[in-house]
Amino acid sequence: MKFIVNVDGGSRGNPGPSAAAMVITDEDGKVVATKSKFLGTGLTNNFAEWSALEGAVNALVYMAGEYDGLTAEVLADSELVVRQFNRQYKIKEPSLREIAERVWGNLVITPGLKVTVRHVRREENKLADAAVNKELDNYMMWLEQQK
Repeated sequence: MKFIVNVDGGSRGNPGPSAAAMVITDEDGKVVATKSKFLGTGLTNNFAEWSALEGAVNALVYMAGEYDGLTAEVLADSELVVRQFNRQYKIKEPSLREIAERVWGNLVITPGLKVTVRHVRREENKLADAAVNKELDNYMMWLEQQK
């Protein structure tokens, strides 16, 4: 079985309030799952992007237990994260390196799961981007109400 997973992360202010999201679709383009999460404040965009990728891989590892021979193409609009994941660029930031090591480790211990990570333009990542912005908008509204 094959799935397409769009991931996105965002930070307003960079660093600032951050969120991550993923949208999983089947081969026919039907949305199977959408998940978004507010990550906190004072975080960078790269942290949010890596967190989105980690969440997607965690979901795929779970799904690999349900489906035999699962393949997934993860699409991200962060060229940096894609190149770091594919080991074309080094990851110098320790917190990002920790996330990457967890992601790579989860893939190693799940042999029935084959994942590729590819860069796409922002226009091809609209659903994940919208989910991130909804989380950040909700946080900003909550923050305004606290005043």
